[in-house]
Amino acid sequence: MLNMFFVLLLLILSSCVSVTDKQLEATLTLAGTNRAELEKVLHHYKDNPQKQEAARFLLIHMKDRHHYRSAGIDSIRHYLTVATKQESCLPFDVEQKWGAYHYKQEKPIYDVQVLTADYLIENIDLAFEAWQYRDWGKHYSFDDFCHYLLPYWIGDEAPDNWRRTFAARYRPVLDSLYQGTDVVVAVDSLQHYLQRTYPFCYNNDFQYPHLGGEFLLQHAVGACREETDFMIYLLRTLGIPVASDRYIYSPDAFLGHSWSVFKDTTGSFIPTELLRTGVSREWNNRRRKGKVYREQTIPQKNSGSLFGSKLTDVTTDYYPTNQVVISSLQRKGKEKEGLVGVFSMNGWVPVGKYVWQNNRAVIENIEVGGLIYQPLRMNGNRWIPSGYPFLTDGEGRATSLIPDTIHTETVTLTRKHPLTQYWVDIMHDMDGVRIYGSNDKNFRNPTLLGEPVCDSLYRRKKYIAPQSKEAFRYLKISPPKGKRLNISELVVYESEEETVDCKVVSASPALGGVADYSIDKAFDGENLSRYESAEADTDCIIELEHPTRISRILYVSRNDDNYVIPGDTYELFYQDGEKGWKSLGIQETTQEQLIYKDIPRGALLWLHNHTKGVEEQVFRWVDGEQIFCYKLE
Repeated sequence: MLNMFFVLLLLILSSCVSVTDKQLEATLTLAGTNRAELEKVLHHYKDNPQKQEAARFLLIHMKDRHHYRSAGIDSIRHYLTVATKQESCLPFDVEQKWGAYHYKQEKPIYDVQVLTADYLIENIDLAFEAWQYRDWGKHYSFDDFCHYLLPYWIGDEAPDNWRRTFAARYRPVLDSLYQGTDVVVAVDSLQHYLQRTYPFCYNNDFQYPHLGGEFLLQHAVGACREETDFMIYLLRTLGIPVASDRYIYSPDAFLGHSWSVFKDTTGSFIPTELLRTGVSREWNNRRRKGKVYREQTIPQKNSGSLFGSKLTDVTTDYYPTNQVVISSLQRKGKEKEGLVGVFSMNGWVPVGKYVWQNNRAVIENIEVGGLIYQPLRMNGNRWIPSGYPFLTDGEGRATSLIPDTIHTETVTLTRKHPLTQYWVDIMHDMDGVRIYGSNDKNFRNPTLLGEPVCDSLYRRKKYIAPQSKEAFRYLKISPPKGKRLNISELVVYESEEETVDCKVVSASPALGGVADYSIDKAFDGENLSRYESAEADTDCIIELEHPTRISRILYVSRNDDNYVIPGDTYELFYQDGEKGWKSLGIQETTQEQLIYKDIPRGALLWLHNHTKGVEEQVFRWVDGEQIFCYKLE
């Protein structure tokens, strides 16, 4: 019996070895004429079992790794460097031409077919050096090393020598900032340093492969992916295991988003974002996420999700374990599972799934507390509603939003998207702006006509009714002390309806010299355009076409343009389960509000602007108020 046990054990071990050998051979076969270079790497470490095991691991997982090179990619990289010098603003023709370029039309270059033995050996040696760089390395296993420190790539970037350049730049910096063993303090210290020395320029005008470590070290530009990549290159160099977490789509921000996570010596992963200081074990990102996934360069065993093998569900790293039951959902035949999505203007975006358990639709581990989800099922090649949307409370209880078409109500709508704290702060930024009148262009004896202030209702338009009955030829608009002036609209009335033409005498140059921020934008009648001055405490002087007894002045500061705007065409919808969105009518308004009658109670609503705009959000009508279902602070 004992002999039989050992025979079985040998069979199991030999089968495991053979699987690994087959995987390695698949890589070597794909290498073609470059096979000899990869075999040199294995031979180089023949007397170092641990490094040879690491080399085998790397080669096996390199099999499908590829990158892209082309003249088009080079052009985009060039314009990204230009963007860093122009605060992200590029000429419109450049954005149009290269914004339409898709780099994946180029032929992929497989690493196993082009990389040299010297390149791979150097990367393996430098990865081991990083693992042993500080005492925290002893807390990380060989498996941690292989998955989070060893890879020389992140995505589809062209290989470069980032390990050596990052080590030369940032190891001395960390040595000067922190000598301890707490990786959280180390990363926090570096993050504060980077805030001062690595001014990142946000730009998402183009589609391009990952930019690579050397490029990002020289040019701090891109989107959240590039911020995350920079942190991954940096922390790998310092021997701190690191990966990337992301959500698929946020109904708050209308985007996906990624950030870096590093492994603490306690075994937990700590999130951090390059542009935010203050790294701690209690991370707070207020954006709605629905589900969170970890994107690993080399997937762990048994990892993966409905979005592929490289994305693993890590929602419980961010929210308590929960189970949500969609009680109103009806099973279709022998359906085993479906998806749940969050709202977007282009259709619900799947972020997770539900499964049928004992004839109940169950979702495991999802963000709860005020978030709206829509059950979805596949119909042909698209996802369609499989039931009514539902709202989750803080305990994970789901309430389906079923419209009551018998009991209806009248609603008065003023916005199509919630007013976020970001925009509240911007609107209040111009509190204290002052408007003066004078007949002397030098304003030696000015008359204060008024100070427009953002009110508690955050109305877009602010009117001033001057008390002075004197006729004035000139106006002066002075920003609050220490602030740069911004004006979305400025209109001078000499009667209730009649306006006066204005001519700019003097004003600060536009911010960044950008034409879209020039002073003429204050008088173009467009709410979304604006004048943005480059200089703080600089007045704008205006000459009226004739001396005018001013009836009133309209001043509109920078705003999000998500109000109900007179002249725009709107359509209101309610969600009716499997039937999808149903129209409640189209209106073109002459006022700053819309009134709709006979609206089903309890329904999820959506106000769509057919004229313009990209930001819209679903809402409910509760106790006479428009309650948006998401809020980005």
